[in-house]
Amino acid sequence: MGDHTFSRSAFSRVRDQATKGGKTGATSGAEERIKQGKGMDPLVDPKGLSHLGPIRRSLPRFEKQGDLWVLTRGLPMSEETLLDTTGSMGGNVDLAFEALPKSYEMLTSGGNPILGRYDPQIATAIFNDVEDKVRDGIPVLCRTQFEMDEKIAMQMTNLVPGRGGYGNGKEDPQFGLFGAAYLTAASINRWGLKYYHFTVSDEPVVEIIDLGWLKEIFGDDVLERIKENGHDFDAKNLPDTAKTVMDLQTRAHAFFLQVRSRPDVTNQWRDLYGADHFIMLPDSTEYLHCVKAVIIGLTEGVLDLQSAKDFLREHGVSTEDAKRIIRAVAHIPLGAQALFPNFNKLPKAGDLFREKTDLWPINPDEVTLGSTSEASGEADSQLEGGPTWL
Repeated sequence: MGDHTFSRSAFSRVRDQATKGGKTGATSGAEERIKQGKGMDPLVDPKGLSHLGPIRRSLPRFEKQGDLWVLTRGLPMSEETLLDTTGSMGGNVDLAFEALPKSYEMLTSGGNPILGRYDPQIATAIFNDVEDKVRDGIPVLCRTQFEMDEKIAMQMTNLVPGRGGYGNGKEDPQFGLFGAAYLTAASINRWGLKYYHFTVSDEPVVEIIDLGWLKEIFGDDVLERIKENGHDFDAKNLPDTAKTVMDLQTRAHAFFLQVRSRPDVTNQWRDLYGADHFIMLPDSTEYLHCVKAVIIGLTEGVLDLQSAKDFLREHGVSTEDAKRIIRAVAHIPLGAQALFPNFNKLPKAGDLFREKTDLWPINPDEVTLGSTSEASGEADSQLEGGPTWL
């Protein structure tokens, strides 16, 4: 799977391609595709490509070396953001797309990178309202794959924001939450750690999850796919939104980020997520990438409340805005990731495995001098001073 990562130069190429020919925004082509009746790009259709299906997977990257496998970039740390794109939230994809280089750098650069020991794998999902689908054919949900390089940006250009909306007093993020909870296979869970999930909205959510719409969005075989991913419930026992969020939080550090203060929205989402995982965004979604980076840093224990302010200043956030961001997130569980037993025992980049499915690398004592195969000799020749595999 290689070791390619995201870069500003790659982002610029993707943006130039997406906006060539006078297109006004990165998602213009995807929006036009819907108007022409062509449907979503399969990579962001929640049903998935025919050989992948609806499950979104985040997997370690290995390269073959002799008879063993080397972990190229550390364990994958998945991060998914579920964005409201209806009404006044219609520009969220544009903001998130333009902020992507800074967002990635906030997680991966500096003297002590927030996700420096991991392989960050990023997905973006957007939700609209079922009424948008009924009236205008706009997808209820779009969801990218978990990606590591320029594909993060490329797939964002395939998202279809609703932009409009019918003012019916709610949106439908429950289907995106369902996908996050039951149709995500994040391998970091195998080591007992959680990945990161953020939901962003300014509207209430429907409290039940309709099976008809689940099949419309994820495919007629959605219940079979859920079982394939390790969850066991049937059509008569579908989880509601509250149960879905509860299950999501068993596998992810999942937060709700509210845009603009509105009591009914606050009360509902705070009850669903718990007060310590509910965030009132201080400045609409302008600083969403900064808020997410600080939340992850505080949860990983890489940042504390004082160093978080310094971190934001280093990334160009004004002193006053940095203070507002810190106040907004100061109540979350600090260092929650570091409490898990395997936090300090994780495999790291360069570790060697007998099989890609193994949890733990081989003991260095098992690597000895003396090649027994032409393949292992070839692998060693690529590594100055490298070992020879048994």
